[in-house]
Amino acid sequence: MTSDPVSDPASDCGQLWEIIQASRNKLKAAFDAIADPVCSVTPDLRVESLNLALAQLAGRHPRELVGLGIGQVLEQAHFVPTARQQFLEAMAEVRASGRAQARLVETSLQEGHLFYELTASPVLDKQGLVNLVILQVQDVTEFKRMEQTVREYSQSLEEKVAERTRDLTLAQDQLREEKERLAQANLELRRLDILRHDLTNMVVHDMKGPLAEVMGNLDLISYEPLSDMQREALELASLGAEDLLRMIMNLLDIDRLEEGRLLVRPEPVLFADLAGGLLRKFQTLIRLKGIEAQAQDETAGAFEADPALLGRVLQNLLTNALGHTPEGGRVELRAAIGDGEGVLLSVRDTGAGIPERFRERVFQKFTQASDGSGPRTSTGLGLTFCKMAVEAHGGRIWFDSQEGVGSTFHVWLPRQIPE
Repeated sequence: MTSDPVSDPASDCGQLWEIIQASRNKLKAAFDAIADPVCSVTPDLRVESLNLALAQLAGRHPRELVGLGIGQVLEQAHFVPTARQQFLEAMAEVRASGRAQARLVETSLQEGHLFYELTASPVLDKQGLVNLVILQVQDVTEFKRMEQTVREYSQSLEEKVAERTRDLTLAQDQLREEKERLAQANLELRRLDILRHDLTNMVVHDMKGPLAEVMGNLDLISYEPLSDMQREALELASLGAEDLLRMIMNLLDIDRLEEGRLLVRPEPVLFADLAGGLLRKFQTLIRLKGIEAQAQDETAGAFEADPALLGRVLQNLLTNALGHTPEGGRVELRAAIGDGEGVLLSVRDTGAGIPERFRERVFQKFTQASDGSGPRTSTGLGLTFCKMAVEAHGGRIWFDSQEGVGSTFHVWLPRQIPE
């Protein structure tokens, strides 16, 4: 029969003490590892234990602070009186209620505000009474300052956003008012443009009657026996009347072209016939200015165009060429086979050329290639009519010019006008 060995009480106590000591060391290590000041306080407000963080604030070894009053330890840890008072009040509340307390403690110094997050937790005995109070203090001053900075920045940003919103709203209101004003101005301009359009048409139509009488009477005079000087004067007067009629027709036809009411009536056209008729019409002016003028047709046949519109296009270009070519100069009308199944017409002169600053605007309404210092000698509608009439044919118009050498206006037209 076997029996259990008798245990050694001294050995058991030693092992138990070692276990307790090891647990205590572990607890102390964990306690000291806490970065924030922590201590346990007895009901009579004596420090029962504390960690290294609180001892370092006090500048003493933890053993020197154990047993001292919590108020004295907090003072040595350099907590200001207002903070110490709130710490003590929190512990008193824990002892009275038996419940944990958490507070944000704010204190004021000359250099600014200090902020602490205080946690006071009770440790109860078997009877449920508060045996200890664990006090933990965390300095959150930097966090609160950053929080305050963020709050101030956010408030400032909100104020700026509100201010910007007010500015934008004001700008929007101003833009709305400006838009309404511009709309009213646009309506007024449209009304005035319609009035100008109607007035121009009335004046132009009224001018056609007297001009027709002048041209008719000049034609009747041409059948009478006249001297060479009289016939020359009559031809010049007829040219002037026809020039005026051309300006009137330009005004009327530009309006029709802009409104899409002027129809192009194509039929076979021979360039030689158009150019020859124009040179005969202007032969007196050509002779008086001593200009050499000729026409050259290399198209080898007819092409489609509205003879009335194309004739006026060539007349406008020839009139400009003769007007800007000095005595003894040269003007040439030419037709050749163009690119893309088309014909290329050109009117070249040896005049002064078009100044560079006017070249972007020569086809615009009421534009003259001059500096405006002299009197206006035309309406500035001739080239505008040319461009619109050529484009109505499905063609295009452009020019080359060199100051002091001359200008050449080119017109490309399709041989057959598209439907």
